[in-house]
Amino acid sequence: MARENRTISPSRPAHLQVPASYWMLVAGFTVCRSGCVVVPFLALYLVRQQHFSAADAAQVSAAFGAGWAVGPAIAGCLADRIGRRLTLLATLGAVSATYLTLPALHALAALTAAAFAVGLLFDAPRPAVLALVADLVPEESRGRAYARLYWASNIGAGVAGGVGTVLADSHITALFYVAATSNLTFAVTVLICKIGQGPRPTAQRRRGLSDASGFRSLLRDGPFLALTGLTLLYLCSYQQVLFGLPVAMTHDGLKPSAYGIISLINAVGVVGFQPLLQPWINRRAPLAVCTVGSIALGLGMGSNLGARQSLLGYCLATIVWTLGEVLFFSSVMSVVERLAPADARGRYAGIWASTMGISALIAPLISSAALDSGGPKLMWMTSLALGVLAAGGLVALKRHIDNATTAAEHTERNLAATRA
Repeated sequence: MARENRTISPSRPAHLQVPASYWMLVAGFTVCRSGCVVVPFLALYLVRQQHFSAADAAQVSAAFGAGWAVGPAIAGCLADRIGRRLTLLATLGAVSATYLTLPALHALAALTAAAFAVGLLFDAPRPAVLALVADLVPEESRGRAYARLYWASNIGAGVAGGVGTVLADSHITALFYVAATSNLTFAVTVLICKIGQGPRPTAQRRRGLSDASGFRSLLRDGPFLALTGLTLLYLCSYQQVLFGLPVAMTHDGLKPSAYGIISLINAVGVVGFQPLLQPWINRRAPLAVCTVGSIALGLGMGSNLGARQSLLGYCLATIVWTLGEVLFFSSVMSVVERLAPADARGRYAGIWASTMGISALIAPLISSAALDSGGPKLMWMTSLALGVLAAGGLVALKRHIDNATTAAEHTERNLAATRA
């Protein structure tokens, strides 16, 4: 894949100038995220409503995780081959149909297959959405455009948490209809507003089109693979918020409602921190911001060691790791986009997004092994180490890309002088 320049530099802090279709994309994706109410309550639905055992619920949840691990990569390939618009309409329609089918299923095998399909499809729109941002937004504004998308989607996730909490106790089946409605709403938005209806990306990019499409050339892209691996390290630490933190708080004698408070602080922190930090983020290279975010995440996870059975201690730690979450996710997609050739944006976004599903399979194994071997202390020390290790890798990656860019520029100057 030919690239003229791989510099990962700060974006210019000018006014965000984007087309109207970008805002419609953000609005639709936010509505879609606000309907992500099934996944957090799937195990509860299986045990309480369908009367399955915890082991059966774990089997269904594992099938969901397996689908999530491969779904974004497949969707990313489709986004490049058949287009962003068709990929969005197909995946949104398919996942809506799956949600509507789930309440009618009662056999464990059928529910396991449906859970795999939900995992395969529920996050499948993401690669097309991320690729569309790069297609629609001028290069100098893409960093802030991705940050705004992240911020808005977290508002949607907060709404999903509230809706799920209200309906889970007495109307848990209604969650499937809420999820289907939100996805169909996004599909209608794509259809009516003609989002993604336009020419495919052209060579009007500073790195040009790739000379070999497909995953083979992607798998030879060392910097991108390094970024993907480091993201997986980061997420294996971050996912302990879902898998390790509730267990540790229960071990400390705190009530389940205490975890709800932590979730609320995180949601409010993301929505509050991101606009405040964006001017600082704009002035710095995305990889440098990701590095600081990884350090903050690790320190926040490590700070749980000092909670000492105190809800206040956990709340203070949450503020720290939420800061790390905002910094990392506000910047990482800028790096992915700048590494991706124009005709492979979907593939790159899909492979990168698959790390979320893969980490959801790995993180529970890490927390379980750590808790069995050394209790919460070992789990938080492991999470701290993962965050710091990811930060060290990001520093090395930034140095490698900067050195490669300097060498390429030096070669170009020599060639220009030779021609002259």
